Amino acid sequence: MEKFKNNLKNTKLGRIIEIERDAIYEVSINYHPAFGSLKKPQTYEVHINKMKELVCCSCKGFEFEGLLCSHALKVMHHVDMEHLPTRYILKRWCKDANVNVKRSQLERCMDLGTSQEQETLRISQLKPQMMKLLTKAAKSSDAFKTLQEMIKSAEQQLDEVDTCSSKLVGTCDNKETQTSEIGTATSGPSNVILDPPVSQCKGKRNNPQRFKAPSEPKKPRKCGICGSTKGGHNSRTCPMKKDGKSNKREKQKEEEEKSEEEEEEGEELDDDQYEDLSS
Repeated sequence: MEKFKNNLKNTKLGRIIEIERDAIYEVSINYHPAFGSLKKPQTYEVHINKMKELVCCSCKGFEFEGLLCSHALKVMHHVDMEHLPTRYILKRWCKDANVNVKRSQLERCMDLGTSQEQETLRISQLKPQMMKLLTKAAKSSDAFKTLQEMIKSAEQQLDEVDTCSSKLVGTCDNKETQTSEIGTATSGPSNVILDPPVSQCKGKRNNPQRFKAPSEPKKPRKCGICGSTKGGHNSRTCPMKKDGKSNKREKQKEEEEKSEEEEEEGEELDDDQYEDLSS
């Protein structure tokens, strides 16, 4: 309840102006938790009815948060309202707010759970009640005797319930077997239900790759000039590139020179053939 504590603290700040006695007031507070810290205090109008214990503020703090705002609390203090009206204390702020929710969850578990789970839940529910009865019965001999008589009568009633439930279970089992036999005799070929097609997850690769362990070393990078994987260099920082001794470049130069020589030889042969024909 830190929120409500802050609202109470903020009632000490600001000022209050009476417009109509015990009915309408104007309140301005320097700080309001719904709007944060403000440089200038904002003014809100509060309507109050002390006889009917009704408070309404123009900031709508109770309607939004479920807690009375600092403006309404300041006016209530001003008109000497000694207690907080119960209509402004919502159930969600009380200690027993989740009791009904827990009970409904236990009831669902008792109805839908397995037989063993149902038994354990019932025992956990009955134990504290039985302990209360035992403590009361142990205080006097008369209470002890009355509890013994109650236990005997309860045992007889429970035995009757067990016999009735066992008879009902037997009749239900017979009906189920009869219906199952009739169904198997009249039913035709059963439809085989297969698993649905597996959909491909988004981002999954079509070609499955080998799983690599984190301890496995990565593939070393190869230099594009000298072809070496040692030294930790690439084509930009290759030492052979700096000295001008690149094997690839030499091969390219040799190929270019060979192609030029072949072209020159071909031109000379063409000239000789042309001269022979002209002569």
